[in-house]
Amino acid sequence: METELLATPPATHVVYIPFVIFIGVVIGFVIGRKAGMKEGKADFLAGDDDDDLL
Repeated sequence: METELLATPPATHVVYIPFVIFIGVVIGFVIGRKAGMKEGKADFLAGDDDDDLL
């Protein structure tokens, strides 16, 4: 049985590939946000109200 390298993917790819990419972006954002807050380099992500501008 021959399989073509550039065969048309099944229709389910239209649904689950963007879903997997979206989940990866969300997980990456959450992990990056936690790491930034831990290092103290991303204070704006913590939601702290700084009075530096007053």
